[in-house]
Amino acid sequence: MNENPVQHALTASTFFGLRVFTRTSDMLSLPVVSTGRSFSYYRKIFFGNRSESQVLENFKGKIIADIGCGLTPYISDSMFQACRREGVDFYGIDPKLAKGFKLGSFDKMKARLFGGAGTIDANAPGLEKGFGTLADDLPFEDSSVDLILSNYVIYAWIEDEVVLESIFREFLRVLKPGGQVKIFPTRHIDTQRPGSSSYADVMSGFDIKQRFVGDVKRFMTYPPAYVTTYTKR
Repeated sequence: MNENPVQHALTASTFFGLRVFTRTSDMLSLPVVSTGRSFSYYRKIFFGNRSESQVLENFKGKIIADIGCGLTPYISDSMFQACRREGVDFYGIDPKLAKGFKLGSFDKMKARLFGGAGTIDANAPGLEKGFGTLADDLPFEDSSVDLILSNYVIYAWIEDEVVLESIFREFLRVLKPGGQVKIFPTRHIDTQRPGSSSYADVMSGFDIKQRFVGDVKRFMTYPPAYVTTYTKR
């Protein structure tokens, strides 16, 4: 594991800001902000800035799920749509999809804020692969999924250990042996050790690695934090 104290401190500052934002949102009963991050954003965060063609080539024949996908099924330059165009089985998972999105000017602004330049279409192709369900109730068979991504949901919005245990137990169910979960942002692993024995037992089913990311020039879009990869044993 990375033992860089500067990176740990920068990550702590990112999560302090997140805590202020999420708790303020809770106090004011504000809804969870749904974004439409682009494929270029996902490539930078989750895949070390590899090219679109390299990422898509690696995905052929695999099943990928994006937990908390937000607006991405409707965004033309999203990973959801890029995978659809290449025939990759990529699924968006977000409970808000059950009711749908209004897709107004505010949604367009949020997509632009996170680097997106694509168009937004309420009737975008491929929406049948967007599921309005929760992360602990995934619509996949046992040992069928190759990769799960989660951006600004797990650990950022979801902190309750009981809920996290249920989610990771579901991840273990649907992932193939050797399948992975990639989550951003996360704290350093030493600060997210399971407290309960049952949660620790679930997490023992994964090998865990971390990589630090961040962009000082685009701090609001790419804040300093860790991408954590959980590989099913």
